[in-house]
Amino acid sequence: MGGGVRAPAAGGTLEVEERVPDDIRVEIPPRYCPLPSAVHPDAEGLNARAAAWVNGYGLCRDGVQRARMTGNDCGGFYGRIMPGAPAGRLQIAVDWCVLMFAFDDLHCDEGPASMRAGDFADFATRLLRVLAAPGTRGAPGTTVDPFLAAAGDLAGRCRAQGTPVQVRRMVEGHRGWFRGVLWEFGCRLRGRTPRLDDYAHLRQHTAAGSATFSWAEVVDGEEIPEREMASPAVRALRELAFTTAAFDDDLFSYGKERWLAARSQHGNGCRLNLVDVLIEERSLSLAEAMEEAVALNNRLTARFVRLRDQVSPGASEPLRRHLEHLSALIRGNLEWGLHAGRYTNPDGCHPGAVVTTGSFTETAPPAGPPGIPSVSWWWDRL
Repeated sequence: MGGGVRAPAAGGTLEVEERVPDDIRVEIPPRYCPLPSAVHPDAEGLNARAAAWVNGYGLCRDGVQRARMTGNDCGGFYGRIMPGAPAGRLQIAVDWCVLMFAFDDLHCDEGPASMRAGDFADFATRLLRVLAAPGTRGAPGTTVDPFLAAAGDLAGRCRAQGTPVQVRRMVEGHRGWFRGVLWEFGCRLRGRTPRLDDYAHLRQHTAAGSATFSWAEVVDGEEIPEREMASPAVRALRELAFTTAAFDDDLFSYGKERWLAARSQHGNGCRLNLVDVLIEERSLSLAEAMEEAVALNNRLTARFVRLRDQVSPGASEPLRRHLEHLSALIRGNLEWGLHAGRYTNPDGCHPGAVVTTGSFTETAPPAGPPGIPSVSWWWDRL
Protein backbone atom coordinates (compact mmCIF):
# COMPACT_ATOMS: atom_id res chain seq x y z
CA MET A 1 0.00 0.00 0.00
CA GLY A 2 1.36 3.38 -0.96
CA GLY A 3 1.01 6.91 0.31
CA GLY A 4 -1.41 9.63 -0.62
CA VAL A 5 -4.05 11.70 1.10
CA ARG A 6 -4.50 10.59 4.68
CA ALA A 7 -7.34 11.66 6.93
CA PRO A 8 -7.14 10.17 10.42
CA ALA A 9 -10.01 10.24 12.86
CA ALA A 10 -11.17 13.49 14.45
CA GLY A 11 -8.30 15.55 15.73
CA GLY A 12 -5.83 14.25 13.15
CA THR A 13 -4.46 15.96 10.09
CA LEU A 14 -4.52 15.29 6.39
CA GLU A 15 -1.17 14.72 4.76
CA VAL A 16 -0.28 14.62 1.08
CA GLU A 17 2.97 12.92 0.16
CA GLU A 18 5.08 14.28 -2.67
CA ARG A 19 5.49 10.98 -4.49
CA VAL A 20 2.81 9.54 -6.75
CA PRO A 21 0.45 7.61 -4.43
CA ASP A 22 -0.43 3.98 -5.03
CA ASP A 23 -3.59 4.44 -3.01
CA ILE A 24 -5.42 7.27 -1.30
CA ARG A 25 -7.42 7.32 1.91
CA VAL A 26 -9.79 10.17 2.81
CA GLU A 27 -12.01 10.48 5.86
CA ILE A 28 -14.79 13.05 5.63
CA PRO A 29 -15.78 14.76 8.91
CA PRO A 30 -19.30 13.96 10.17
CA ARG A 31 -22.17 15.29 8.04
CA TYR A 32 -25.43 16.62 9.45
CA CYS A 33 -28.12 15.08 7.23
CA PRO A 34 -31.47 14.33 8.94
CA LEU A 35 -33.06 13.16 5.69
CA PRO A 36 -34.56 9.82 4.58
CA SER A 37 -32.58 6.99 3.06
CA ALA A 38 -33.90 4.28 0.73
CA VAL A 39 -32.83 2.43 -2.42
CA HIS A 40 -35.03 1.27 -5.28
CA PRO A 41 -35.60 -2.50 -5.00
CA ASP A 42 -34.78 -3.00 -8.69
CA ALA A 43 -31.55 -0.98 -8.72
CA GLU A 44 -29.52 -3.85 -10.18
CA GLY A 45 -32.13 -4.51 -12.85
CA LEU A 46 -32.12 -0.82 -13.76
CA ASN A 47 -28.33 -1.00 -14.13
CA ALA A 48 -28.48 -4.10 -16.31
CA ARG A 49 -31.11 -2.67 -18.64
CA ALA A 50 -29.24 0.64 -18.90
CA ALA A 51 -26.03 -1.21 -19.81
CA ALA A 52 -27.83 -3.17 -22.52
CA TRP A 53 -29.35 0.05 -23.86
CA VAL A 54 -26.10 2.00 -24.08
CA ASN A 55 -24.19 -1.03 -25.39
CA GLY A 56 -26.74 -1.17 -28.21
CA TYR A 57 -25.28 2.10 -29.50
CA GLY A 58 -21.76 0.70 -29.41
CA LEU A 59 -20.86 2.57 -26.22
CA CYS A 60 -19.17 1.25 -23.06
CA ARG A 61 -19.08 -2.31 -24.35
CA ASP A 62 -15.72 -3.36 -22.97
CA GLY A 63 -12.45 -2.30 -21.39
CA VAL A 64 -12.10 0.78 -19.24
CA GLN A 65 -15.34 2.38 -20.41
CA ARG A 66 -17.38 -0.67 -19.43
CA ALA A 67 -15.65 -0.88 -16.04
CA ARG A 68 -16.38 2.75 -15.37
CA MET A 69 -20.00 2.46 -16.50
CA THR A 70 -20.56 -0.52 -14.23
CA GLY A 71 -18.88 1.23 -11.29
CA ASN A 72 -21.05 4.32 -11.68
CA ASP A 73 -24.06 2.37 -10.35
CA CYS A 74 -26.58 4.73 -11.97
CA GLY A 75 -29.44 2.52 -10.79
CA GLY A 76 -28.24 3.04 -7.24
CA PHE A 77 -27.84 6.79 -7.79
CA TYR A 78 -31.25 7.55 -9.25
CA GLY A 79 -32.80 4.69 -7.31
CA ARG A 80 -32.00 6.63 -4.14
CA ILE A 81 -33.64 9.78 -5.47
CA MET A 82 -36.85 7.97 -6.48
CA PRO A 83 -36.91 4.68 -4.55
CA GLY A 84 -40.65 4.19 -5.02
CA ALA A 85 -40.92 5.02 -8.73
CA PRO A 86 -42.17 2.40 -11.21
CA ALA A 87 -39.05 0.80 -12.67
CA GLY A 88 -40.32 1.11 -16.22
CA ARG A 89 -40.66 4.88 -15.93
CA LEU A 90 -37.48 5.31 -13.88
CA GLN A 91 -35.44 3.56 -16.57
CA ILE A 92 -35.25 6.70 -18.72
CA ALA A 93 -33.50 8.61 -15.90
CA VAL A 94 -31.03 5.78 -15.26
CA ASP A 95 -30.28 5.45 -18.99
CA TRP A 96 -29.62 9.20 -19.10
CA CYS A 97 -27.24 8.90 -16.13
CA VAL A 98 -25.21 6.20 -17.86
CA LEU A 99 -24.90 8.22 -21.05
CA MET A 100 -24.10 11.53 -19.38
CA PHE A 101 -21.50 10.11 -17.01
CA ALA A 102 -19.72 8.75 -20.09
CA PHE A 103 -20.13 12.14 -21.80
CA ASP A 104 -18.68 13.90 -18.74
CA ASP A 105 -15.66 11.60 -18.61
CA LEU A 106 -14.86 11.82 -22.32
CA HIS A 107 -15.70 15.44 -23.12
CA CYS A 108 -15.65 17.56 -19.97
CA ASP A 109 -13.12 17.26 -17.19
CA GLU A 110 -10.50 14.54 -17.58
CA GLY A 111 -7.24 14.26 -19.52
CA PRO A 112 -6.56 16.29 -22.69
CA ALA A 113 -10.29 16.87 -23.24
CA SER A 114 -10.36 19.03 -20.10
CA MET A 115 -8.45 21.75 -21.99
CA ARG A 116 -10.24 21.57 -25.36
CA ALA A 117 -13.05 24.08 -24.89
CA GLY A 118 -13.68 24.36 -28.62
CA ASP A 119 -14.25 20.64 -29.03
CA PHE A 120 -16.62 20.61 -26.08
CA ALA A 121 -18.59 23.62 -27.33
CA ASP A 122 -18.98 22.03 -30.76
CA PHE A 123 -20.19 18.70 -29.43
CA ALA A 124 -22.41 20.18 -26.72
CA THR A 125 -24.11 22.41 -29.29
CA ARG A 126 -24.98 19.40 -31.44
CA LEU A 127 -26.11 17.44 -28.40
CA LEU A 128 -28.43 20.26 -27.35
CA ARG A 129 -29.95 20.36 -30.83
CA VAL A 130 -30.66 16.64 -30.70
CA LEU A 131 -32.38 17.05 -27.32
CA ALA A 132 -34.36 20.12 -28.40
CA ALA A 133 -35.44 19.18 -31.94
CA PRO A 134 -37.23 15.86 -32.50
CA GLY A 135 -35.69 13.60 -35.12
CA THR A 136 -32.53 15.68 -35.62
CA ARG A 137 -30.01 13.79 -37.77
CA GLY A 138 -26.56 14.50 -39.13
CA ALA A 139 -25.87 15.84 -42.60
CA PRO A 140 -26.51 13.38 -45.46
CA GLY A 141 -23.65 10.96 -45.92
CA THR A 142 -22.22 11.47 -42.44
CA THR A 143 -21.99 8.85 -39.73
CA VAL A 144 -24.23 9.55 -36.77
CA ASP A 145 -22.21 9.87 -33.56
CA PRO A 146 -23.33 7.08 -31.18
CA PHE A 147 -23.66 9.54 -28.29
CA LEU A 148 -25.98 11.71 -30.36
CA ALA A 149 -27.96 8.69 -31.51
CA ALA A 150 -28.47 7.58 -27.90
CA ALA A 151 -29.38 11.13 -26.87
CA GLY A 152 -31.92 11.25 -29.68
CA ASP A 153 -33.54 8.12 -28.32
CA LEU A 154 -33.76 9.73 -24.86
CA ALA A 155 -35.28 12.88 -26.38
CA GLY A 156 -37.92 10.83 -28.15
CA ARG A 157 -38.78 8.91 -25.01
CA CYS A 158 -38.94 12.17 -23.03
CA ARG A 159 -41.50 13.56 -25.47
CA ALA A 160 -43.54 10.37 -25.33
CA GLN A 161 -43.47 10.20 -21.52
CA GLY A 162 -43.52 13.89 -20.54
CA THR A 163 -45.38 17.11 -21.28
CA PRO A 164 -44.11 19.94 -23.54
CA VAL A 165 -43.27 21.97 -20.42
CA GLN A 166 -41.26 19.08 -18.98
CA VAL A 167 -39.39 18.68 -22.28
CA ARG A 168 -38.57 22.40 -22.26
CA ARG A 169 -37.31 22.17 -18.68
CA MET A 170 -35.13 19.20 -19.64
CA VAL A 171 -33.52 21.11 -22.52
CA GLU A 172 -33.02 24.24 -20.43
CA GLY A 173 -31.41 22.16 -17.70
CA HIS A 174 -28.83 20.90 -20.19
CA ARG A 175 -28.17 24.43 -21.46
CA GLY A 176 -27.44 25.50 -17.89
CA TRP A 177 -25.14 22.50 -17.39
CA PHE A 178 -23.14 23.16 -20.55
CA ARG A 179 -22.77 26.86 -19.75
CA GLY A 180 -21.39 25.87 -16.36
CA VAL A 181 -18.91 23.47 -17.95
CA LEU A 182 -17.73 26.20 -20.32
CA TRP A 183 -17.05 28.39 -17.27
CA GLU A 184 -14.91 25.54 -15.89
CA PHE A 185 -12.99 25.41 -19.17
CA GLY A 186 -12.31 29.13 -18.80
CA CYS A 187 -10.89 28.58 -15.31
CA ARG A 188 -8.62 25.78 -16.50
CA LEU A 189 -7.41 27.67 -19.57
CA ARG A 190 -6.50 30.65 -17.36
CA GLY A 191 -4.83 28.31 -14.87
CA ARG A 192 -6.72 29.94 -12.01
CA THR A 193 -8.73 28.45 -9.16
CA PRO A 194 -12.02 30.39 -8.91
CA ARG A 195 -13.15 32.48 -5.97
CA LEU A 196 -15.48 30.84 -3.48
CA ASP A 197 -18.28 33.33 -4.23
CA ASP A 198 -18.26 32.36 -7.92
CA TYR A 199 -17.78 28.67 -7.28
CA ALA A 200 -20.66 28.54 -4.78
CA HIS A 201 -23.34 29.73 -7.17
CA LEU A 202 -21.99 28.00 -10.29
CA ARG A 203 -21.37 24.56 -8.79
CA GLN A 204 -25.03 23.55 -9.11
CA HIS A 205 -24.69 24.11 -12.87
CA THR A 206 -21.31 22.44 -13.38
CA ALA A 207 -22.75 19.40 -11.58
CA ALA A 208 -25.77 19.28 -13.93
CA GLY A 209 -28.27 19.83 -11.12
CA SER A 210 -31.25 20.98 -13.20
CA ALA A 211 -30.43 18.60 -16.04
CA THR A 212 -30.33 15.65 -13.67
CA PHE A 213 -33.55 16.57 -11.92
CA SER A 214 -35.50 17.35 -15.08
CA TRP A 215 -35.96 13.60 -15.47
CA ALA A 216 -37.53 13.22 -12.02
CA GLU A 217 -40.52 15.29 -13.09
CA VAL A 218 -40.89 13.23 -16.27
CA VAL A 219 -40.74 9.98 -14.28
CA ASP A 220 -43.39 11.23 -11.83
CA GLY A 221 -45.73 11.88 -14.75
CA GLU A 222 -47.29 15.09 -13.43
CA GLU A 223 -46.21 18.59 -14.32
CA ILE A 224 -45.30 20.97 -11.50
CA PRO A 225 -47.24 24.22 -12.03
CA GLU A 226 -45.00 27.01 -13.30
CA ARG A 227 -46.20 29.40 -10.59
CA GLU A 228 -44.76 27.00 -8.00
CA MET A 229 -41.59 26.04 -9.87
CA ALA A 230 -40.72 29.71 -10.46
CA SER A 231 -41.45 30.87 -6.91
CA PRO A 232 -38.42 32.16 -4.95
CA ALA A 233 -38.80 29.55 -2.22
CA VAL A 234 -38.88 26.59 -4.63
CA ARG A 235 -35.99 28.03 -6.63
CA ALA A 236 -34.03 28.35 -3.41
CA LEU A 237 -34.84 24.77 -2.39
CA ARG A 238 -33.71 23.41 -5.74
CA GLU A 239 -30.50 25.45 -5.66
CA LEU A 240 -29.82 24.39 -2.08
CA ALA A 241 -30.28 20.70 -2.89
CA PHE A 242 -28.24 20.83 -6.11
CA THR A 243 -25.42 22.80 -4.49
CA THR A 244 -25.29 20.62 -1.38
CA ALA A 245 -25.14 17.46 -3.48
CA ALA A 246 -22.45 18.99 -5.70
CA PHE A 247 -20.35 20.07 -2.72
CA ASP A 248 -20.67 16.56 -1.33
CA ASP A 249 -19.44 15.31 -4.71
CA ASP A 250 -16.37 17.45 -4.13
CA LEU A 251 -15.76 15.70 -0.82
CA PHE A 252 -16.04 12.12 -1.98
CA SER A 253 -14.34 12.80 -5.33
CA TYR A 254 -11.39 14.55 -3.71
CA GLY A 255 -9.30 11.39 -3.45
CA LYS A 256 -10.03 10.48 -7.07
CA GLU A 257 -9.01 13.94 -8.26
CA ARG A 258 -5.74 13.77 -6.32
CA TRP A 259 -5.03 10.27 -7.64
CA LEU A 260 -5.61 11.34 -11.26
CA ALA A 261 -3.74 14.65 -10.86
CA ALA A 262 -0.65 12.79 -9.67
CA ARG A 263 -0.60 10.93 -13.00
CA SER A 264 -1.70 13.73 -15.33
CA GLN A 265 0.43 15.79 -17.68
CA HIS A 266 -2.28 18.45 -17.99
CA GLY A 267 -2.33 20.12 -14.58
CA ASN A 268 -1.83 23.90 -14.51
CA GLY A 269 -2.66 25.01 -10.99
CA CYS A 270 -6.41 25.35 -11.48
CA ARG A 271 -8.46 23.44 -8.91
CA LEU A 272 -12.20 22.97 -9.29
CA ASN A 273 -13.10 21.43 -5.96
CA LEU A 274 -14.61 23.11 -2.90
CA VAL A 275 -11.79 21.87 -0.67
CA ASP A 276 -9.09 23.35 -2.90
CA VAL A 277 -11.03 26.59 -3.37
CA LEU A 278 -11.11 26.99 0.43
CA ILE A 279 -7.40 26.14 0.74
CA GLU A 280 -6.44 28.83 -1.76
CA GLU A 281 -8.85 31.56 -0.73
CA ARG A 282 -8.53 31.22 3.03
CA SER A 283 -4.98 29.87 3.32
CA LEU A 284 -6.16 26.74 5.12
CA SER A 285 -4.48 23.41 5.58
CA LEU A 286 -6.05 20.43 3.85
CA ALA A 287 -7.55 19.21 7.13
CA GLU A 288 -8.95 22.66 7.94
CA ALA A 289 -10.45 23.02 4.48
CA MET A 290 -12.12 19.63 4.70
CA GLU A 291 -13.63 20.58 8.06
CA GLU A 292 -14.83 23.92 6.71
CA ALA A 293 -16.32 22.34 3.58
CA VAL A 294 -18.33 19.90 5.68
CA ALA A 295 -19.43 22.69 8.04
CA LEU A 296 -20.71 24.62 5.00
CA ASN A 297 -22.62 21.61 3.71
CA ASN A 298 -24.11 20.97 7.13
CA ARG A 299 -25.37 24.54 7.18
CA LEU A 300 -26.85 24.22 3.68
CA THR A 301 -28.58 20.98 4.65
CA ALA A 302 -30.12 22.53 7.75
CA ARG A 303 -31.40 25.49 5.73
CA PHE A 304 -32.89 23.14 3.13
CA VAL A 305 -34.77 21.16 5.77
CA ARG A 306 -36.17 24.25 7.46
CA LEU A 307 -37.30 25.89 4.22
CA ARG A 308 -38.75 22.63 2.87
CA ASP A 309 -40.85 22.27 6.02
CA GLN A 310 -42.21 25.77 5.47
CA VAL A 311 -43.10 25.17 1.81
CA SER A 312 -44.44 21.60 1.86
CA PRO A 313 -47.78 22.18 3.68
CA GLY A 314 -49.05 24.54 0.96
CA ALA A 315 -47.52 22.72 -2.01
CA SER A 316 -49.42 20.92 -4.76
CA GLU A 317 -49.07 17.15 -4.88
CA PRO A 318 -46.54 17.22 -7.78
CA LEU A 319 -44.41 19.79 -5.95
CA ARG A 320 -44.62 17.88 -2.68
CA ARG A 321 -43.26 14.79 -4.43
CA HIS A 322 -40.54 16.93 -6.01
CA LEU A 323 -39.47 18.17 -2.59
CA GLU A 324 -39.33 14.57 -1.36
CA HIS A 325 -37.02 13.73 -4.26
CA LEU A 326 -34.80 16.72 -3.47
CA SER A 327 -34.57 15.51 0.13
CA ALA A 328 -33.67 12.01 -1.04
CA LEU A 329 -31.04 13.45 -3.40
CA ILE A 330 -29.04 15.02 -0.58
CA ARG A 331 -28.89 11.89 1.59
CA GLY A 332 -28.87 9.37 -1.25
CA ASN A 333 -26.09 11.12 -3.14
CA LEU A 334 -23.91 10.97 -0.03
CA GLU A 335 -24.47 7.26 0.50
CA TRP A 336 -24.00 6.46 -3.18
CA GLY A 337 -20.87 8.57 -3.63
CA LEU A 338 -18.96 7.05 -0.73
CA HIS A 339 -19.05 3.64 -2.41
CA ALA A 340 -19.46 4.22 -6.15
CA GLY A 341 -16.71 2.78 -8.32
CA ARG A 342 -16.67 6.13 -10.12
CA TYR A 343 -14.62 7.39 -7.15
CA THR A 344 -12.99 4.25 -5.73
CA ASN A 345 -11.67 3.11 -9.14
CA PRO A 346 -10.50 6.46 -10.51
CA ASP A 347 -9.44 5.40 -14.01
CA GLY A 348 -11.37 2.17 -14.42
CA CYS A 349 -8.22 0.09 -14.03
CA HIS A 350 -7.41 0.39 -10.31
CA PRO A 351 -10.35 -0.80 -8.21
CA GLY A 352 -9.99 0.20 -4.57
CA ALA A 353 -7.22 2.73 -5.26
CA VAL A 354 -9.25 5.35 -3.42
CA VAL A 355 -11.15 4.72 -0.20
CA THR A 356 -13.30 7.50 1.23
CA THR A 357 -15.13 7.09 4.51
CA GLY A 358 -17.69 9.28 6.19
CA SER A 359 -20.17 9.36 9.04
CA PHE A 360 -23.23 11.30 10.18
CA THR A 361 -23.91 13.53 13.15
CA GLU A 362 -27.16 14.61 14.78
CA THR A 363 -25.64 17.87 16.00
CA ALA A 364 -27.33 20.70 14.12
CA PRO A 365 -25.09 23.46 12.69
CA PRO A 366 -25.60 27.22 13.14
CA ALA A 367 -28.76 28.47 11.45
CA GLY A 368 -27.54 31.63 9.72
CA PRO A 369 -26.08 32.15 6.24
CA PRO A 370 -22.43 31.22 5.65
CA GLY A 371 -21.23 34.65 4.52
CA ILE A 372 -21.08 33.89 0.77
CA PRO A 373 -22.81 36.80 -1.02
CA SER A 374 -23.86 34.92 -4.16
CA VAL A 375 -25.98 32.45 -2.19
CA SER A 376 -27.08 34.55 0.78
CA TRP A 377 -30.53 35.05 -0.75
CA TRP A 378 -31.38 31.47 0.25
CA TRP A 379 -31.70 33.01 3.73
CA ASP A 380 -32.15 36.75 3.33
CA ARG A 381 -34.94 37.21 0.79
CA LEU A 382 -37.47 34.52 1.66
